[in-house]
Amino acid sequence: MKSNFYQDLSREELLGTYLDSYYPTIFKDTVFKVERVRDRHLQHRGVDLLLKSAVDGCYFVDEKAQLDYLNVALPTFAFELSYLKKEDWHLGWLLDRTKLTTIYFLVTNICPLSGTDLSKGLTKLKITGIYRAKLLKLLAQKGLTQKRLLALDKEIRDNSIDGKIAIPELDAKREGAFYFSKKNKLEQPINLVLKLDFLVRADVGSVLFEL
Repeated sequence: MKSNFYQDLSREELLGTYLDSYYPTIFKDTVFKVERVRDRHLQHRGVDLLLKSAVDGCYFVDEKAQLDYLNVALPTFAFELSYLKKEDWHLGWLLDRTKLTTIYFLVTNICPLSGTDLSKGLTKLKITGIYRAKLLKLLAQKGLTQKRLLALDKEIRDNSIDGKIAIPELDAKREGAFYFSKKNKLEQPINLVLKLDFLVRADVGSVLFEL
């Protein structure tokens, strides 16, 4: 197994240039202005963009892209609960309270013009905006509080359960499930994989853009 960190970083930079070209169109009829964040400290705290409005203030946006699944229109998105770094356990970005994120921009259905080469342009792309506080509230209403999520995370790691894991709080077909990437990713993340249409129906967010 190897980490895809550096490959993903290069792809993120390329994808970011395309996203920056789409944002003026997405927000042209709104009161919002988009500013990309270059400060590394803010980026590490879950802020890729500032969505500014004189009326509504400023939202901190974290862009999350399915760069491991190019040319695939997945109906789900993986929200990271935990991962390993040098065999040490770390809290994932969804539950990390040091993150400033108020909105996730989930970038899916990424289809490059040529194979998997993002430098040639894109033919398809979808952005779904998800409010972090609303998402955590929805999960808590279903019994998936931070305490419960971390308890499930520990149980899965302790039992070395690999792959998709259904949980009683969610309808696995319509809402979501856990997924432990124990064998195919160096960081061995445990994710909460949720259906995007479930989140939109629950008014946690909405589709912002489709190419």
